[in-house]
Amino acid sequence: MIDLLGDVLESEAMHDLLDHVVLGKLRSSLDNCVAERERLDNIKANRELLPHEEEDWNCIVQDIHALTRVIHFYGG
Repeated sequence: MIDLLGDVLESEAMHDLLDHVVLGKLRSSLDNCVAERERLDNIKANRELLPHEEEDWNCIVQDIHALTRVIHFYGG
């Protein structure tokens, strides 16, 4: 049974499944970052961002860029 499980974990299908799961999680993280950036953009439209909000916005923009690059690298 352990040998069978080992064979399954090393199979191409398992790698494809794991790639799909990882890409799904990365896309979910990207969607969350985009939503948060949009929320901060809406605040910015009405007033200046507070220093911590400005720092969050800058970090989120970098996160969006990084997640997009990783997703494209892995074929998403």
